[in-house]
Amino acid sequence: MKKLLGIMVLGLLLSGNAYAGLFSKNEFKFERCYTDSYTNHSDWIENGDFLRWEWEINLKNKTATRLAQLKSDGELRIEQLKIIAVTKEFIQVPADSDLTYIFFRKTGRIQTKSSFGTGYMFCEVFD
Repeated sequence: MKKLLGIMVLGLLLSGNAYAGLFSKNEFKFERCYTDSYTNHSDWIENGDFLRWEWEINLKNKTATRLAQLKSDGELRIEQLKIIAVTKEFIQVPADSDLTYIFFRKTGRIQTKSSFGTGYMFCEVFD
């Protein structure tokens, strides 16, 4: 009986730790992103203005780092922004007074909102 109780307690402890790890992740990447006017990342790279447009998000530091590389000059631009809101499903980052990014953690979609309207980007790799 003691063995059975020990196995049950150990099983609950291990399953509880595994489940807790799911929500304690502090870093996310959104890679191979493309705008909604293209069918996939390869199409965006071939026909768009960018070679690279990715995000690294660190919830512990409350920062979102954008990596962008234009075809015109090939220069890699790195910009770090402050995260203003986090839920289990969303991360919100203001880029400036008019532009805000909302990251959909479960789907890899990024919503852009500004006075010009709302747009979407999709990321083939997000984790």
